[in-house]
Amino acid sequence: MYQRLLNQCKGMFFIIPKGLYAAYNERDYECYETENGCVKLISYDKGDVANGFIPYNDTTFTKEVPRDAVEEVFFVAPYATYQNETFGVSAASDGQVLLTTSEKEKADKYHFQRTDKYLYEKRVLKEEVKLTEKKTPYS
Repeated sequence: MYQRLLNQCKGMFFIIPKGLYAAYNERDYECYETENGCVKLISYDKGDVANGFIPYNDTTFTKEVPRDAVEEVFFVAPYATYQNETFGVSAASDGQVLLTTSEKEKADKYHFQRTDKYLYEKRVLKEEVKLTEKKTPYS
């Protein structure tokens, strides 16, 4: 999934998949469950209008499908390997990735800044990390 989404990069901006996703028609979409038990798919590809997606605004398109129409629903948690250590990924923009950890020793070793009582963060260039993900089934 990362490679497909990272290949859609435009300039210095890129997408870090995070949260709830559904596999539908051989593609992965951000999604959420509706009150009536369906799945609302979210796309940022205007071409999906041809696949039944409805414009939500200029850049976002949605489609509601029955739960049994999707192949699977899953959580995606992004991670990054930075200097041979694994860190959480909070966000990405301007060619940078925001790494996070709650481990004080790792934070000190790699010069992270404390941003909350038990949270440390550091911005690094995308080229300095290897992005990976943990995919967990959602039922």
